[in-house]
Amino acid sequence: MALAVSLMIASSGCIHEDGVVGDQSSTYPADLANLTDLQNEIIEHLKEITASQNRAISAYNDREYAECQEECERMGLQNEEYASSVESFAGLVADARLTESDQEYYEAQIEILRAVRRNIGKSASDLYLACGYAFEGDYESERYHIQNVTAYLGAFYDNIDRFNKNIDTRNEGTGNFVSPAPDPPDLPDLRNMTATATATTTTSDEIDLADIPDPYYLEKPRFQNTRDEVKRLLGKGFITPYSCSVFDCSEMAAYIEWKLECHNITAYIATRNNWQGGYGHAWVIVPLRGGSKLAIEPTISAAEGSVGAEMITTDPKYFTHDHLFEDIYEASEFFGVEEWDWWNKLEIG
Repeated sequence: MALAVSLMIASSGCIHEDGVVGDQSSTYPADLANLTDLQNEIIEHLKEITASQNRAISAYNDREYAECQEECERMGLQNEEYASSVESFAGLVADARLTESDQEYYEAQIEILRAVRRNIGKSASDLYLACGYAFEGDYESERYHIQNVTAYLGAFYDNIDRFNKNIDTRNEGTGNFVSPAPDPPDLPDLRNMTATATATTTTSDEIDLADIPDPYYLEKPRFQNTRDEVKRLLGKGFITPYSCSVFDCSEMAAYIEWKLECHNITAYIATRNNWQGGYGHAWVIVPLRGGSKLAIEPTISAAEGSVGAEMITTDPKYFTHDHLFEDIYEASEFFGVEEWDWWNKLEIG
């Protein structure tokens, strides 16, 4: 799931560096110089923070989750330094001998700078959490936090635009300074809503799991969550041919998940209701060591002459799904056992 935000400090999100210009003859020169110096310090902090944002989001989009979290931690420290400068700036404004117009201008800008601090803190925190959930394979929680990141980064840029607008308004001498952008509303936690809905469905219509072999997951030689190890286990793919509604994507995905889990490789069954062509689809997602992940498109193996390794993909479309199941039991409770019953078509090896 790539974060649909591109951060480029050179082209967007920059505060004007010539923010104190025009006729300020009524404000004491010493006060004006101090305010200008501290405002420039704040601008430098924002440049550093935005550069860290760029690196963090690039790392996230590349699925380098550990690197992304390091940048988020760096942003947190930078944000503390930035906040300290903002409050020092507010103290200078309170003590400075300013005209009424200048007082109104600086107070408006301080409120925007404080809102920016909140935007930075919340976006960095949620991005850090999203990386952790992505690494663990909890993609629903990852998506929830990424939605928060996107909302707060949008507010961040909105506030930068408002800060610059106030600078232009002051230089033009027109007054009417704008307020900060409102903080994004709290998003509904769809994870809890989904869990509640699933629990309600299960209670009212219990699924019989007795048709799943017991034991289902078997102890086999242990492999590791790396691309090469996954490739080894996929081997030459399926010998049994693809057959719609008999042995199709769902049975294939369930078999792959079973085989990987039996060999100690964490794997999840992913589904999407409206796949290409409008049909439902199932595949497998594997979180890898180091924080990245891969997907396995099981039906590729149905193509003549294909091998198992060709099922592996990192196409972003495979990391957007409606459901992600930890095991055959969760998948069966939702869709029914007969959707996944590969063991009635293949022999367990």
